[in-house]
Amino acid sequence: MSAEFEVRLATRADEPDVRALVGSVAMPGDVAVRFAREPDYFLGTTIMGDPCDVVVARRRADGALAGVACRAEQGAYVGGEPTRVGYVGQIRVAPWARGRGLVTRGARLLRERTPPGMLSFGVIARENPRAARALAGPRLPAGLRGARVGGLTTCAIVLRPDRTPSRQVPGGRPPRDPAARGGIEVRPADATALADVLASWEAHGPRRQFFPVTTAAAFADGATLRGLRPEDVQVAWRGGRVVGTMAVWEQSAYKQDVVDDYGPALRRLRPVYDLAARWLGARPLTPPGEAIALAFAARVCVADDDPAVLRALLRAATAAAEARGLAFLMVGLADDDPLLPVVRRRPHVTYRSDLVALSWSDDPATRLDGRVPYVEIATL
Repeated sequence: MSAEFEVRLATRADEPDVRALVGSVAMPGDVAVRFAREPDYFLGTTIMGDPCDVVVARRRADGALAGVACRAEQGAYVGGEPTRVGYVGQIRVAPWARGRGLVTRGARLLRERTPPGMLSFGVIARENPRAARALAGPRLPAGLRGARVGGLTTCAIVLRPDRTPSRQVPGGRPPRDPAARGGIEVRPADATALADVLASWEAHGPRRQFFPVTTAAAFADGATLRGLRPEDVQVAWRGGRVVGTMAVWEQSAYKQDVVDDYGPALRRLRPVYDLAARWLGARPLTPPGEAIALAFAARVCVADDDPAVLRALLRAATAAAEARGLAFLMVGLADDDPLLPVVRRRPHVTYRSDLVALSWSDDPATRLDGRVPYVEIATL
């Protein structure tokens, strides 16, 4: 294998081929999706972490790109303490190169690049058996050890950007926001509120395993949170303090989820769904070959796991996404997150994944306590 393939870190010259491979491999499921990265693959790597190593494998005979994988480092809370963790993902192998030992060789290089003792994690779609074998199988490559942390449910909340707002009766009072009855006010963040938002994440984020550590510089550098502005963060206030946040992170300028095909069940139901969607003011299902109009709910953080606060944030976030003409808001929470039932009450399409902890030095299960995990699905 070492004679047939060259495995190394990617350079700028590799970018067109990496972008083509990543955008051509469909993830299986009821909705088979290709994750395109136009116009430049490396634009999206900055949100995964710093550094972000992109590993490529090329066939020596003709230079054909056989596979790609990523390893990134980011700040996160583990066991309630801020630390650096790794992320391993975006593993793609060209169909003609599968079963040739590339995953093992790539894992060896990733191991060399990982600081000693660093805990890493990966997210595996339930409908992607190849990734499951690579990161969660009984025999992981290159001495890697893994432990399942739990399930991850992503709800693609159906938006209604085309609905007609209800008319207010002349001279009547505007409808009252249900959140106001609980003393909750939700409004977008601004420069003056950013310090309060960051303090809230620092106070409540440690309650979740892997919740990202965020600084003001992340909003200013144009890369760590590429495309996310302070005003994209919906902030819930009660009694003058921040009690919850949910950002609407739209990434189509550098990341696109393209429908490759629908499974048999959805193909049969598609005409009925599209008819009902138009009647409700929602968007019909995205035609194959087109990108899904979506945004990600990011930095979902609620003090005391208050369901009323999350409901208020969801109303504000979905309204903001609908104002942009989007079809879905992607909200990803752990299966055992007490906030997940609130999200599930919204009309949605469900995607299921598994979160795994990874280590090259010890059993990663011994490094974790019983905190509910949270991973930022927008950065995967």
